[in-house]
Amino acid sequence: MFEIGEIRFRAMDREDIHLLVNWESEHQVTLFSRGEPIVFKNMDDVEKEYEENLKDDNKLVMIVELIEDDKAVGIATVKKRSNKVRNADIGTYIGEKDFWNKGLGTNITLGLCEMLFVHKNYDRISAWSSSINKRAHKVLERFGFKKTGVARKSGYLFGNRMDWVFFDLLKEEYMEKRDEYLEDYLEDKVPYLKRYCGINFTPKK
Repeated sequence: MFEIGEIRFRAMDREDIHLLVNWESEHQVTLFSRGEPIVFKNMDDVEKEYEENLKDDNKLVMIVELIEDDKAVGIATVKKRSNKVRNADIGTYIGEKDFWNKGLGTNITLGLCEMLFVHKNYDRISAWSSSINKRAHKVLERFGFKKTGVARKSGYLFGNRMDWVFFDLLKEEYMEKRDEYLEDYLEDKVPYLKRYCGINFTPKK
């Protein structure tokens, strides 16, 4: 697991499947997820995907929960790309709508940057979302992600073809402003450098 600010990342376990079924059958959650398009899923769909993810060494699915009360609020994913440059695609959504517009998306994105650049030594992170997901774009740009292109009409959301907007961030770009990001976001929260867990994302079978 990994803690930063007010949230914790942990591996998704089988007991969490019901959370994803509830979240991913909600119209607004699927509409504003960041990453590959999400479509409505039933229990069988989510269970099948869970089993596939267990076998995929290049994909990590994490539950995001609040440290204060261990409440699960969303998902974060990391997809490793196999080449000589250490690349990873990231995606996320907050499934509990009561926690929208409270800064959690910012906290999650900062956590993924710290996890991948500082602790895992990745060279580059990429992210994407639909053209209507302006909130996600603003969060990415806050941490220095650069818009790299638009795949026109490349995804479906509820029967409508949408543009997908792509962003990326290099390690050197993040590290140049890392102290500023940490001080800005964590100033009155849990002191980051004194409280974080070693990264261990082994899920329960």
